[in-house]
Amino acid sequence: MRFILIFICYFIFWSDHVIGQDESQSNNIISNIIEDFLESTDAENFDYNTIFENLNHYYENPLNINQASENDLRELYLLNEIQITDFIKHRTQFGSYLSIYELQSLPSWDMGVIKNVTPFLKCDVAPADFNLDFKDALKNGTSTLFIKGKRVLEDRNGFLPSASGSTPYIGDPNHLYVRYRYEFGQLFKAGITMEKDPGEPFLNDHNKYGFDFYSMFAYAKEINKTLSIVSLGDFAVSMGQGLILHNDFGAGKSSYVMNVKKAGRMIRPYSSVNEVNFFRGGGAVINLARSIQAAAFVSYKPIDATVERDTIENTDFDAFGSIRFDGFHRTETEAANKNSIHQTNVGGKIEYKIRDFKIALNGLYTGFDARLTRDDALYRKYLFNGKTLINSSIDYTWRYKNLTFFGEGAFSNNGGQAHIHGVLMGLDRRLDVSAVYRNYDPDYQVLNANAFGESTQPINEKGFYLGMEMRPFKNITLSAYADVWSHPWVAYRRDGLTDGNEILIKLAYTQKRKMDFYVQYRIEKKQLNSSNERIIDYPEHLTLQRLRLHFNYKLTKEWEIRDRAEFSFFEKSSYSRGMLFYQDVVYKPIAKPFSFTARYAIFDINSFDARIYAYENDILYEFFIPFYQNRGSRFYINTRLRLGRNYTWEFRIGRTYFENVNTIGSGNELINGNTRTEIKTQLKIRF
Repeated sequence: MRFILIFICYFIFWSDHVIGQDESQSNNIISNIIEDFLESTDAENFDYNTIFENLNHYYENPLNINQASENDLRELYLLNEIQITDFIKHRTQFGSYLSIYELQSLPSWDMGVIKNVTPFLKCDVAPADFNLDFKDALKNGTSTLFIKGKRVLEDRNGFLPSASGSTPYIGDPNHLYVRYRYEFGQLFKAGITMEKDPGEPFLNDHNKYGFDFYSMFAYAKEINKTLSIVSLGDFAVSMGQGLILHNDFGAGKSSYVMNVKKAGRMIRPYSSVNEVNFFRGGGAVINLARSIQAAAFVSYKPIDATVERDTIENTDFDAFGSIRFDGFHRTETEAANKNSIHQTNVGGKIEYKIRDFKIALNGLYTGFDARLTRDDALYRKYLFNGKTLINSSIDYTWRYKNLTFFGEGAFSNNGGQAHIHGVLMGLDRRLDVSAVYRNYDPDYQVLNANAFGESTQPINEKGFYLGMEMRPFKNITLSAYADVWSHPWVAYRRDGLTDGNEILIKLAYTQKRKMDFYVQYRIEKKQLNSSNERIIDYPEHLTLQRLRLHFNYKLTKEWEIRDRAEFSFFEKSSYSRGMLFYQDVVYKPIAKPFSFTARYAIFDINSFDARIYAYENDILYEFFIPFYQNRGSRFYINTRLRLGRNYTWEFRIGRTYFENVNTIGSGNELINGNTRTEIKTQLKIRF
C-alpha cells in the first residue's frame, strides 16, 4: 500500500513540476526573512554569509533524507520545528524513506514547503556506519578556491590626498578576498579565509603580513560513537535560545511566523569575514551516554577596542571604553585600536535527552586583559563593566503530540536574569500557532547574546509574541503575528519608560511552480526621544507602516521576472514617506554555462526613518541588502559563467543615481557627486 501511495504522489508531483532545478526560490525565502529581520531590529552589520554558504553547500551536496539529523535540517533555515518534527517522526515510525515524493505525506509539509526544500535533499539508502575515516577524508575530499575583488569606482574623501599629500585612509580602495576550503562530504572540513577591506593596507609599511584578516579552521564530526564533533581554529557557538551565546542567524520576527525557536549545532566551523562574531581556539562535543551529551570550548583572541592608557604612581592602568565591531583598520586611529585587547572565553554545556524531552545546562566565562569602563550615561547604568563576566542558563525542549515547548532561563554573576519561553502548536494540517513570552531584566549582563526580542540584546525588555500561519486553500497561505513589549528602564534614545507593539500580516498565493505573489503589511508603534538636542528630552510616540506587494512569474524554464512595489510611512513630530519599485529579470538555463540576474529600481524616500530595505542577488557567498533613501534610481546586473566543470566566473556591477543630492555618504566615505558605482568579480575553482 505504501508503494502505491508513493507512486501516486510521484505522478502528481511530476505533473506539477514541483521539484525545482535551482535554489532561487529558496534564496527568495531567505532574502525575505533577512529583509523582515532588518526592518525589525536595524541590525545592519549582522553577518548573513553563513546562511547562503549553507544553502549553496547543500545545493551542491544534497542532504540524504534517510541520514539527515534535526540539526542538518535546521541548517537549511527553510523549515520550522513542527516540520522538522514531522519529518523525523515519520522516519522513526515507518523506517527509511523510499522516495523524495514520500515527503508529501507529512502533515505540515505542503507543496510550497516541498518545492522550496527539495533542491537541497536527496533520497539514498542510509549508510550503516556513520563514523569518519580520516585517511579517506584526507584523500577523497574536494577543494574549492575563491578569489574575489570589488571596488567603488567613485572617489571617496578617505582616498583623496590633502595639501600635504597624505590621505586619511592608509590603504587603497580595493577589497580583496581569498578563501580555500577542503570538504569531505559533511564529515570533515578545513579552510582558510583572507580579506582586506577598502582603505586597509596590503603589503606595505602599515601591514607587512598582506591581508588584514586571516581565519582558519579544521572541523570533523561523527568521528566515532563517543566523539561527535571536534573543531580547531575559528568556530561559532550556539547555546539554547541565545540568552548567553548565539553566533548564528535565526529566530527573529519575520513573516515566517513559526520560525521563532533557536536551535542547531552547538559548535560549527567559522569561515566568514565578520572579524568579531566568532571564537578562536578549540571545542568538542562528546557523547557521554546514550542520553547525555557534553560540549566544551576555549577561545583566546585579540579584539579591536577603544583603549585608554594612563600612568598612576608608575603603575600602568589599562582600560577600554568599548569594543569595535566594524572590523575596519583604514585610518591610523583604527589601526591603533586593532587587536588592542585580548578576550578569553571558556564555555560548556551538558545535555540530557530522553525521547521527546531535552534539558541542558550552559555556562560561559568571558575575560579581558583590561577593564571595560563605560561612560556614566544613565541608560548604561546596568551594563557590564569590569574584566570578567560569568553567564549560566538552563534551556529545554519538550514535544508532546502536536505541541513543542521550549525556553531558557539565564543568569549573570551580578544577579541579573533573563527568561524566554514559547510553544509551537500544530493545531491542524491547515493551521499552526506560535507564542513566545520574554522577560529580560534591566540589570542582566551579557556580551554574546542573540535572542528573540525587539532589542538587539536580551536586556531591559518584557514582551509577548503571538504568530499564526493558516493554509485555508491549497495555494494560499495567511501569516500574521502580533508583538507587544515594554522597557522597564531607560535605554539609548529612550529617556523614559517606554512600550510598543507591532503587527504583521502576509497573504501569499502560489500557483504550482509558475507564479508566486504576496502582499505584506506591517505597522509598528513605539517611542523614541523627541530630539537629541534638547536639554530635557522625553520619549515621543512614533508610527511606522510598511506595505509590500511582490510578484514572481516563471515565463519559461529559463526566464523569470520579479516585481515589487513597497511603501513606507513614518510619523513622529513630522511625517515622512517612501516608495520603491523594482523589476528583476532572471535568466538561469538548466544546461547552459551562462546565467544572469538584473534589476532596475526607482525610489522616492524623503527621510532616513522611512528607509526601505531590499535584498539583491549577488555573487556566490556574498549578500547585499542596501536601504533606499532620497530620490533616484538604481540598477545592477549579476552574471555567472561556468568555464568547464571546475571553473566559475562571476561579475557584478551596480549603480545608484540620486536626483536630489549632490553628495553621498559622510566623513571619509563622502562622495562628491550624485552617483555610486560598485563592481565585483569572483573566480571559483574546484579541484
